[in-house]
Amino acid sequence: MKTKLFFLFITCSLFGQNAELFNNNWYVSHIVNNGQTTNAVPLPSPLGSSKFTLSGSDYVFISYYFNTAGNNVIFSSSQNSFTKNQGSCTLAQYVGVNQDAVRDFDQKHCDFYVSYIPVGTIFNYQIINNGSSKILAITNATTGNIIYYNNSILGTKENALKKTFRIYPNPSSDFLIVENIDKNLKVKIYDVSGKIIYETLSSGKALKINTENFQKGQYILSIENSKSEFFIKS
Repeated sequence: MKTKLFFLFITCSLFGQNAELFNNNWYVSHIVNNGQTTNAVPLPSPLGSSKFTLSGSDYVFISYYFNTAGNNVIFSSSQNSFTKNQGSCTLAQYVGVNQDAVRDFDQKHCDFYVSYIPVGTIFNYQIINNGSSKILAITNATTGNIIYYNNSILGTKENALKKTFRIYPNPSSDFLIVENIDKNLKVKIYDVSGKIIYETLSSGKALKINTENFQKGQYILSIENSKSEFFIKS
């Protein structure tokens, strides 16, 4: 009886600590591998949602792209992290539009969790509030590679309404140039904790942002009526 009550206490504690992690559907966005970013290539069929679940006494994370990477994981009781217990990928072969790019991302997705990733590997996670949406960042604590998820996925019509802008250089050292933006739009930069570290209004078609005093790492650039973009401060 004591053992069952202890397990129930631990289970409730984990769900409380990771409520957002479990209560959202996550959609893979992009992977940063050795400092290089690879975006998920749109698929002709809807992208499956990635989910954390409790199956019996085991915590399971299944990450969806074309193939799926499934892992049994063990959560830390004190840190925002989990340890890989075991994992596997499905092996379907994608054939279709942009098949080379889809297969490349599919392989990186599997490699992130399964291929050459030993049991016992620790992954840190962080949920970032990005305006009305959330971003999940999962980092391999050994390699520093990161995979990002959104908690919503844009439909084709909504996606078409979202404007895009161009940023460079990325990685950024001293400054970031933003092009193709309209005037009087809210511009915000978030760090990986979700804290706004920079905000302004755009004043023209281009904007130069001083990043010299930013700490090294990943950032999110959010511009009103546009899709958010990630950049790296080197």
